[in-house]
Amino acid sequence: MYNVVFLGTAGAFPTKRRSCSGLLIEAPDFCMLAEASPGIVPRLARIDVAASDIRLLFISHSHGDHTLGFPMLVLNRIKAATRLQVYAAQDTLSTLQMLWTLAYADFDSNYLKCDWHRLSDRRLDEVEIAPGVMLRTIVVPYPPGATTLAARWDFADGPSVTYVTDTIPNTASIQLARGSDLLIHEATFSAELQPDADPGMHFHSTARQAGEIARQAGCPRLALVHLGAEVSDHPDVLVDEACAGTDLQVIVPEDGERVRLDVGS
Repeated sequence: MYNVVFLGTAGAFPTKRRSCSGLLIEAPDFCMLAEASPGIVPRLARIDVAASDIRLLFISHSHGDHTLGFPMLVLNRIKAATRLQVYAAQDTLSTLQMLWTLAYADFDSNYLKCDWHRLSDRRLDEVEIAPGVMLRTIVVPYPPGATTLAARWDFADGPSVTYVTDTIPNTASIQLARGSDLLIHEATFSAELQPDADPGMHFHSTARQAGEIARQAGCPRLALVHLGAEVSDHPDVLVDEACAGTDLQVIVPEDGERVRLDVGS
């Protein structure tokens, strides 16, 4: 069984209903956390996952709503028998190391039980992160100083999942997501609810643009995440906007929601 657990579906401004970004990718004998946002440890605990259960971590970029939970995640893994395998672009890896040093300057490096895996910030990259599981990443348009990677998980004889956040519509995302069973795409803005907004100025996208990316990539299912505070309480509007009258299957998951994903679904 393959699942995506949506641990946080808000952007940088969480609401009473939604926390900052977080995903758990689950498959047989496999579990990987995407993003280490503030409060990630208690949100894992709510679905009965301990920090020590997390052995693989992907982080898209260095912004605080994606990284500030990292020191607490590492601290809560101090007694873990395994090291944490961290995958990110180099500037994000440097940010994570700095955050740990700032938060726990009195702890020596032996407490930081991490292995750092630098992902390319220039080209399509791929690495087998577990037997039969490929992680593919590509750099997408990003604001100055925050190299941002989109990610795709491909399971041998299983489904594929693509995750795109904190970026404007771009061909790299379409290339990476091509044929994915599920595209998880940010929708910080809504073209319907905020017709005068300019999401590109903030390196973000609308639900309408996310739907267009899914259709161009041939993805049958789309999950909208990284929702702005102004749009997050209007999931029906976001779904209709992304569907645009097509047969695209669109969901706006709630925090803690587990979505099952089967091959060809």
